Amino acid sequence: MRPVPRWPPLWLGARVRRALAAGASVAAATLASGWPHWRGHPAEAAVTLACCGGFAVAGGLFAAGRLGRRTGRWFVLAAAAWAVTWAAAWNTGAAPLVSVFAQSVFFLAIGVGVLSYPGGRLQGAAARLWTAAAVMIMVGGQALLCVCSRPGWNGFAGSVTWPAIHPDHEVFDCVQRAVTAAMAALAGAFVIILVARLPRTGRLDRALAVPVAAAVTIGVTGALAVQGTLLGTGLDLDDVLEVYLIQGVFATGLPLAFLATALRTRFAELTVAERMHRLLTAPVSVATVRDALRTVLRDDTLDLWMWADGGYVDMAGRSAGGDVPGRWRHEVRTSGGEPLATVDVAVALRDHEPLVEAALIAGGRALETVRLQAAAQATLERARDARERLVRVQAAERERLAADLKRSAQQRLRTLEEMLAGLAEATADAAAREQARTCRRELAEAVAELDDLARGVHPAILADSGLAPAIELVAARTGVPVRLDLPAGRFPPEIESTLYFALCEALTNAVKHARAASIGLTVRPGPAEIVAEVGDDGIGGASATPRGGLAGLTDRVRALRGQVTVTSPPGEGTTVRIVLPVP
Repeated sequence: MRPVPRWPPLWLGARVRRALAAGASVAAATLASGWPHWRGHPAEAAVTLACCGGFAVAGGLFAAGRLGRRTGRWFVLAAAAWAVTWAAAWNTGAAPLVSVFAQSVFFLAIGVGVLSYPGGRLQGAAARLWTAAAVMIMVGGQALLCVCSRPGWNGFAGSVTWPAIHPDHEVFDCVQRAVTAAMAALAGAFVIILVARLPRTGRLDRALAVPVAAAVTIGVTGALAVQGTLLGTGLDLDDVLEVYLIQGVFATGLPLAFLATALRTRFAELTVAERMHRLLTAPVSVATVRDALRTVLRDDTLDLWMWADGGYVDMAGRSAGGDVPGRWRHEVRTSGGEPLATVDVAVALRDHEPLVEAALIAGGRALETVRLQAAAQATLERARDARERLVRVQAAERERLAADLKRSAQQRLRTLEEMLAGLAEATADAAAREQARTCRRELAEAVAELDDLARGVHPAILADSGLAPAIELVAARTGVPVRLDLPAGRFPPEIESTLYFALCEALTNAVKHARAASIGLTVRPGPAEIVAEVGDDGIGGASATPRGGLAGLTDRVRALRGQVTVTSPPGEGTTVRIVLPVP
């Protein structure tokens, strides 16, 4: 057995070593840049080296991760610029001039790094506009301050290299105040952009972004408050370097907040299995697995589709729809490479694919368990679809048969009746005339019976005028007063046919079995369902028997995925409630 090497430890991988090397390099550059000042201020040196090196290490670690790599690089650039800023401590040559512009680059790199998270690019017109304004104010404004001032007005020695093209103290004061105000407005806009992003992010990203937004707000406020102390006259180098120190300390919290966010994300990936197992309590079902994934991934809109019979189906067994903008789908396969499930989540979770993958792997055994349940549900759904199609076909066939009876058989019988009438008038034989009259009576009764048959198969008024006139006609023939509340509009043929026969059955039961003195019938259409109720003041106590009228009514409604509820307390009447989904 090969011994496990003790060095380097597992946590000290290549990425961590590179981040530490970047931090050490930046700290060394900071020490060299500010050496004249550090010799007399060791405590400030220790704080600054720790903050500057930590800034670079945090940026390096962030750059080595999967998310926000460019943001991490921007933070490393900001740390390097901060190191160069301390060149002002030499107070000679071009060092102070380089220092003031390095300070501008420091803040600009931080801002661009934050706004480019996590995709690595500036997101939206507001972020791009802010970046352009930041370059103009921080770089262009600093250049304008240099042109209209002398180095001594900025706290530096008068002998340093300085582009004092048009020094004017009054102009310098005005420009300095204008640049400070513009930076304050820029900082406010920066915070507003970050806060405006929060509602558009998912719950998971929002929980991670709040600490970053808080760190940005605190850092920006502190940096601006300290910057305001440089306004006025009588500055010296110690005042400038003290501002650099305090601003750097405030800014250090930002990459650390980002690093903490990355660590929280990684910790969530490592602990997701334990959380999934805790949430997947028996009995396991598709709904249980879906709810566990929603909790772990913090996405209440998550849908889980299982593979069944050559396609993905939802919890009800219906086929999954196509791609939807703003959504992301991630497929899970078995160890043999066969499709198992697909999760449909908010597109923001694409940036957390390892977390999604870890949650699905943790729930893999549960997904295997519920696959048979999903297949059975899909089979049941196909049976329901077939029954629904059958009801539609039956409704159309009823309407066609009723129309054929009227057009063919009834018409031919009436023609025969007219022929018999003509024969009776043409013959002189009294016995023949009497026989013809008898045949005409029989034919009239046959036509009436065919009318009743056609009405029972599919009333013509239902096909021609709709549900309301058809029910009004049935109510008028009922021997009990019926209060009607019916909509004037039309419904699909299968809906009208099912409601008509179901309501007729309910009216018949109220008159025949409940011995009602009055009946109320209402139909209320809605955007998703149609609700019909038949209530009476009869004896109550109604219940559905296997071959009774209420059982047939229920079967007819369920064929269209509807529901029937019967409320019938003894002595208090009966209410039949029918709910049909709108197709």
